[in-house]
Amino acid sequence: MWGEFSKRVDRRLRSRYLALLMTLSLHNTLSGRQEVFRPLESGRVSFYSCGPTVYDYAHIGNFRSFLLGDTLRRWLESPLCEQVEPDGAASGQFGYTVTHVMNITDVGHMTDDAVADGAGEDKMELAAARLLEAKKSGKLPEGVDDIDPGDPYAIAGFYAAAFIEDAKRLGMKVAFEADADASLLPRASEHVKGMLEIVVGLLEKGFAYQVGGAVYFDTQAFPDYGSLSGNTLDKIREGAGGRVSQSQQSEKKHPADFLLWKADSSHLMKWDPSALLGREVGLGEGYPGWHIECSAMAQERLAPAGSAHAGVIDIHS
Repeated sequence: MWGEFSKRVDRRLRSRYLALLMTLSLHNTLSGRQEVFRPLESGRVSFYSCGPTVYDYAHIGNFRSFLLGDTLRRWLESPLCEQVEPDGAASGQFGYTVTHVMNITDVGHMTDDAVADGAGEDKMELAAARLLEAKKSGKLPEGVDDIDPGDPYAIAGFYAAAFIEDAKRLGMKVAFEADADASLLPRASEHVKGMLEIVVGLLEKGFAYQVGGAVYFDTQAFPDYGSLSGNTLDKIREGAGGRVSQSQQSEKKHPADFLLWKADSSHLMKWDPSALLGREVGLGEGYPGWHIECSAMAQERLAPAGSAHAGVIDIHS
């Protein structure tokens, strides 16, 4: 009798335990609640996660973020993960088909994205200067001696390859899949045209404005700005995403407005917007702001939108 009762209790506990594991629940930043994950498309999940800036080798702290995305993706694909329809209904199917995209930032990531005066340098150009000095002193890192230390594109290529090799050693699925489909690991420098199309579109729609050679996103033109992170314009730290001169900072409409494009012909990695877009757009030769890069790459590969986006605290705004 006791044995039969024990079996019934065990079955019930097991059933409840499995029920908790079957559907994926995530913290919804917008609502502030834990909610069952619902994809945009039945049976499929498009997932974008922020990848490395390839100015140096990725360290264990970097890979903590990257592996978190890989772990989430693996659970979504797992036969233990019960699919939920876009309307929230259980489908009775298990394991989603996942398209995971992770960017590689090789331009426009400055040293002071969170500092008010915006006086910083591109991390890729800093890497070039660092390696150039190392070459002069005969102290180049192993494997770097066959590239031009003054060429930020070559440096980005070297460290991107090193990152992919390390990612494969750690078993990250997207690193292996990118061998057959490079668009799953898009590089920022190869998507500047898409970034410029977004910048020009924001200017035309009144969501951005120019100050000298800089183009800023007008946070006050978007009433819901900050709602996802729980911030308000008054709480967002002054100068977020700035990296321009103090004089230009003072001409911004709001301290929280962030950079979309910076005209700078002295920058080693620069593009001519009008030539790239095939029409005159009134923007000077320069480079994109860090915060517009992922928007363009995610849209190009996962258009019109992704079901999930994972990142790190420095894009919190």
